[in-house]
Amino acid sequence: MWKTKRSPAFNKGSMILVDGLILASDGEKTLYLFEPDPTSFRSLASAELLGNARTDSGGIERQVGGATQNWAPMALSDGRLLIRDQSQMKCVLVR
Repeated sequence: MWKTKRSPAFNKGSMILVDGLILASDGEKTLYLFEPDPTSFRSLASAELLGNARTDSGGIERQVGGATQNWAPMALSDGRLLIRDQSQMKCVLVR
């Protein structure tokens, strides 16, 4: 068995099994794709989907309350992944 420690630190993020692979959020802004393997962790792909910066109605970025927290469960249907944090929700095509 293995564990990831701090990089990536999955902490309170959610995970789902999709076609034999795991999609996992680090609980902040990054989504990882990896194979379930009891001998080691090897990321197949990752993407920063959520972030700290937000844009107001005038198009100006602003900081919102420190680090992004992404603890909500993800949902997947028909190749579309719904993922959200404290202030935004995104639908991402993951086929």
